[in-house]
Amino acid sequence: MTGDTRLQPLYRQSGTPIFNPLYEETMKHGGQGTPLRLTICRRCREPDYPRKYPEPEKPPTLLRSIPHLGTLALLSLLGVSCATLPVVLPEAAESGPATADSAVVADQAIDPHTDEGEVLPVFQTRERQKVYGYYAWWTRALWLDLNLGLYDKLFFFDLTPASDGSILDRNGYPFAWQGLIAKADSAKVPVIPTLALLNADSLEALFLNPDHRSRLLDSSVGLIEESGGAGLHLDFEWFAPSSDSLREGFHAYVDTLASVVSEQYPDAELSMFVPAFHPDGMIDINRIPEQFGEIMVQGYDIHWQTGPNAGPLSPISGWKGTNWQSILDAMDEQAIDRERLFITVPYYGYEWPVESEVIGAMSRGAAQVTTYARLDTLNVPEMQLSSSERALEFGRRRDRMSGSPWYVFSDSTGWYQGWYEDDVSLDAKYRFVEREGLAGIAVFPIGYDDGLLSDVLVDRFGDRLAPPDSAR
Repeated sequence: MTGDTRLQPLYRQSGTPIFNPLYEETMKHGGQGTPLRLTICRRCREPDYPRKYPEPEKPPTLLRSIPHLGTLALLSLLGVSCATLPVVLPEAAESGPATADSAVVADQAIDPHTDEGEVLPVFQTRERQKVYGYYAWWTRALWLDLNLGLYDKLFFFDLTPASDGSILDRNGYPFAWQGLIAKADSAKVPVIPTLALLNADSLEALFLNPDHRSRLLDSSVGLIEESGGAGLHLDFEWFAPSSDSLREGFHAYVDTLASVVSEQYPDAELSMFVPAFHPDGMIDINRIPEQFGEIMVQGYDIHWQTGPNAGPLSPISGWKGTNWQSILDAMDEQAIDRERLFITVPYYGYEWPVESEVIGAMSRGAAQVTTYARLDTLNVPEMQLSSSERALEFGRRRDRMSGSPWYVFSDSTGWYQGWYEDDVSLDAKYRFVEREGLAGIAVFPIGYDDGLLSDVLVDRFGDRLAPPDSAR
């Protein structure tokens, strides 16, 4: 289904034109883009989207590809200006005071019955393993076609702090994402902002300076306030041995944040992403405060985009001990309960140029990122390589050790090898999570499957629909 068709139903009788304020800020920082004028529906407060995003003065540039082992690398997939993101803001001069007709979708969903007597679905949190998901800002309006009710919690990915502790890049949060937040809220899915940083120099400048840590603390508390007190997710990734001073600086910030949040936002939920296989890194697992009730453990990029070899991204076993089982064994050596541990699951894949057709062959360069399904060109134009389609074209194979599917082919430039996850390999991973008594999974990023992998998720973990009687 084309993006044009998918957005067509969103044309409504609309009210006040809204100008994207992020455009001006983007231009101030050297960004490229054109003003995006949207109109807002007075009944549901969602924007009327144009048929396509405005063309920038120059084509968006692909800044760089995924250069590391963690979540934050996927930020570099595309150089999209925030000016292309929808913004839903009232314009006081013309719209006047809020009325009952201007209530957001989330407010309308409080009552499980519509005016016509139709019973709306009522959602509840899963009792056993939870299913979380990361929503990536670069997928634009992909959320319009997603079943957000599949997830117990969403992490908006992401906001980038500057080395002085201020917020460098919001990627539109929260104003550009009011429609996403409202849709999630109607399914009782909290949307938690993610504060993420990878750059080593910036991390050192941030956590080695007390003034910068203090400003970061203020920024963090401000984000919790903007989330309506929902919480904050941290993703600070350091992939090297850490100095004692850097580790102490990081934990001084985390400890203070936990204390402040406990006092000011006792219901806010704090969580943290931690890299795998880095016991001497910046994060000391044993020192994570108990206020961080949920820990997302890196379960992907075991073979990474710029790595020396092709291979499965998230093997359960095999592959010289770099797998889910060894990650869990390492976590068991730390003072943290499995009931707090989530493991991250990739909905993306890699296609490497390799030296030969042999499984796990040495790479000839960086891999291309693939999505499981082919995605709408309107929302994700920079990623149009579908791993499931490539496997159908070149023949799907399955690795006995990891259970992951892969494919291989050659052209005039040499051999290529692609690895990804499908319903079969994911079912095995979900069984692993159940068997080992983990808290659940966190999908990164949601939507890359275009809904094709939802059934195996529900089959294993169940859905979130409450019994019919609860809607009465």
